[in-house]
Amino acid sequence: MTDVLASDAVAVPSATQGVFGASFVSNRFHFVGVAGAGVSGLARLLAGSGCVVTGSDAVGGAVLVTLATEGVDVWTGCRPERIVGADGYVVRSAAVPASDLEVQECVRRGFTSLLYAEAVGRLSEGRRTLAIAGTHGKTTTTGLTVAALRGGGVDPSHLIGGEVPELGGNGRWGHSQEFVVEACEFNRSFHNLRPFGAAILNVDHDHFDCFPTTDELEAAFADYLARVRPGGTALVEESVPRRVLAGLRSDVRILTVGSGLYADIRALDVAENLGRFSFVPLLHGRRLQRVQLALSGRHNLYNALFALGLCWIAGADLEGAACGVGTFGGVRRRFEMHTGPQGGVLINDYAHHPAELRAVLTAARQRFPGRRLVAVFQPHQHQRTKQLLKEFGAALAGADVVGVVDIYGARESTEITASVCAADLVAEIRSAGGESDAIGGVDGASVFTLARRRPDDVVLLMGAGDIDRALGGIVAGI
Repeated sequence: MTDVLASDAVAVPSATQGVFGASFVSNRFHFVGVAGAGVSGLARLLAGSGCVVTGSDAVGGAVLVTLATEGVDVWTGCRPERIVGADGYVVRSAAVPASDLEVQECVRRGFTSLLYAEAVGRLSEGRRTLAIAGTHGKTTTTGLTVAALRGGGVDPSHLIGGEVPELGGNGRWGHSQEFVVEACEFNRSFHNLRPFGAAILNVDHDHFDCFPTTDELEAAFADYLARVRPGGTALVEESVPRRVLAGLRSDVRILTVGSGLYADIRALDVAENLGRFSFVPLLHGRRLQRVQLALSGRHNLYNALFALGLCWIAGADLEGAACGVGTFGGVRRRFEMHTGPQGGVLINDYAHHPAELRAVLTAARQRFPGRRLVAVFQPHQHQRTKQLLKEFGAALAGADVVGVVDIYGARESTEITASVCAADLVAEIRSAGGESDAIGGVDGASVFTLARRRPDDVVLLMGAGDIDRALGGIVAGI
């Protein structure tokens, strides 16, 4: 177990320390890999706080265009001659090596070099941080928490691993001390955080390249909880393994979230109407007003409970927070619904783990009872696909028809890449009683879908790679 870090007190900025307390001593930041989901959010947040922010990315695109319209000086490609200033911070994504020429030019000028996760960790030192961890649901729950806090009279800063237009995007500077951040277990990034309130939504095996065994995964989550500040609170789903809680300090409070009678935070009088749930939240003995969620799926009921629990930790007005939860419209690519010119429906979702696929398919069955589901799925990573092949097959068999796109590889060896393919997953889906075909690359998704879809069918486009490229072609034909 990693020892608790020094500097336990929540930093409160003074006039000389600036908005970040002692976390950063300069307001100059350059980002390499700025178009990434997390990095672009941090660039937005810091720019909104008044910092001087520049950034570059190897590939141009919509994210760079948007950052430029927001006043951030960004460019495509490696251009060290554009670096200015004598000090500051150069922040790079995990995909950018320390040997990158822009990074090296910044270091030569006296910049401190930080990985993205390290920079977020420093920011968490200077704020009252509420962190949301878990294998599934982090992004939506982070968005729900921000919406709930705003409803409860708190204006937090936030970093979210997805686009949430109603909240000002994936990153925004707020004027309260609260900082709401998605805490990712990949590469143990969440070990850089020092939260005052730390949530664990669930603990499932997902990143096999980082955590070859379940013991290593659970130990990583335990180390995350060990970093909760003195007097803070851990908010954990009731089935989280006990060993994950072993690293908690004695002065950190534990609250459980779930459906059990003894859960500290749970839902009463639950009702469902076409996949959307309403309930009466019970927070540590206090009943709130009934909440009607705009989001689909029972899993979002539990995400909402976590958001309300974090609001309680922050001292927000809970009735206002309940209103904020109810009106939250969701995150892009999380059960995102599209309607085609002929009235057809497509659900676009980031689901890339068997548990996530089951949740999306269940929510779709509830939202559109009696209608067939035509699913197109792009597996993400060969190693994940191989390790969870049977689970993927069983989950996807819940659709009526499944097209499997070629596996999207990331950070993998030639040996792992050659060990499993889309046809293997098709065989597992068929073995589980489903109807499935391999459809090749993403360009084949539209052809497959429009050929197999019946007029009243609902289409589901799922995966964490580049399957989103097929969206426009399919929607145009339904």
